[in-house]
Amino acid sequence: MKINEVIRKYRKDENLTQEQVANYLGVTAPAVNKWENGISYPDITLLAPLARILKTDVDTLLSFHEELSDAECRQLVKGISDSIQRDGFTAGFEMGEALIKEYPNCDILRLNIADILRVHLIVKEIENPEIYENKIIGWYEVALTSKDEKIINLAKFSLTGYYMTKGIYEKAQQYLDEIQPLGFDKRFTQAILYEKQARYDDAYEIYENILYKGAQELSNVLQMICHLLCTEKKYTEAEKYADLSRDIAAALDLGDYTAYTSNFLLAVEKKDIPQGIEMLEHMINGIDTYEDYKASKLYSHVRFYKSTNPDASKKVLRNSLKNNAELDFIKNEPAAKKLFQRLEE
Repeated sequence: MKINEVIRKYRKDENLTQEQVANYLGVTAPAVNKWENGISYPDITLLAPLARILKTDVDTLLSFHEELSDAECRQLVKGISDSIQRDGFTAGFEMGEALIKEYPNCDILRLNIADILRVHLIVKEIENPEIYENKIIGWYEVALTSKDEKIINLAKFSLTGYYMTKGIYEKAQQYLDEIQPLGFDKRFTQAILYEKQARYDDAYEIYENILYKGAQELSNVLQMICHLLCTEKKYTEAEKYADLSRDIAAALDLGDYTAYTSNFLLAVEKKDIPQGIEMLEHMINGIDTYEDYKASKLYSHVRFYKSTNPDASKKVLRNSLKNNAELDFIKNEPAAKKLFQRLEE
């Protein structure tokens, strides 16, 4: 708890009003109200008498044994790791256990200590590891009762890893299913868990879905950057992104229509007639193979949505090119006329 929460809690435990606390300390009731709302803090000279009034001590008042900064936590955990390297696992474990007793309400410290000890327990040959494991699991379970959702999720993530290494896959799955998406992607852990259970097709499906969605997202980002550079007339830089977008789309089997979109956009923006005609031909050719990525070996385990009318999608793409007013600069070119005729077919 923070100092404002401590003051409020202990005041209420003693059945004191803010005005009574103020009168004891010779300050105003609004001042005490500000302390409890975290707007301001008591003067250092008031800490000892305030602690006496609330029948506690200054350490508790300042949450000395609760609030640790991230840097302090890292330093303490590093000390445990150093102790293990220097004096052996048991010495490091005892040091961690002592720190948890010293800071019983610091959830993140408990979690970090459990993690570092579990890692060392895995990589070192320790006699009777179950003695230590039981305590470490107990610390994780205490972390599950934290008020901080992030700490709860991290504890579940660590428990998923623990039960996975033990081959208790049902328990690992249970914790993994409970993890809420708060800044890390649990799909990778799920795929590893499937692999451990020899459910290879399920693991492939996860990885390939990530690959496909990532490929689409990367392609879209490069197209948007290219578009932005064209807006600023930075054509040389835009060309680099367009070529990169083309190469990545080709490597990841996204098809010619996607691969040449940025180059096409660049040619249109520059009103480059030869390049515009060449890119238009690539785009038209790409329409017929627009959904070929669904047959790619890269995505053989992905369950793609089956279009009920693939011809309708191709028609939309053809119409978008045929009715694009920005292509007027090439419409009278003989080579371009032949291409536009193909769009009518």
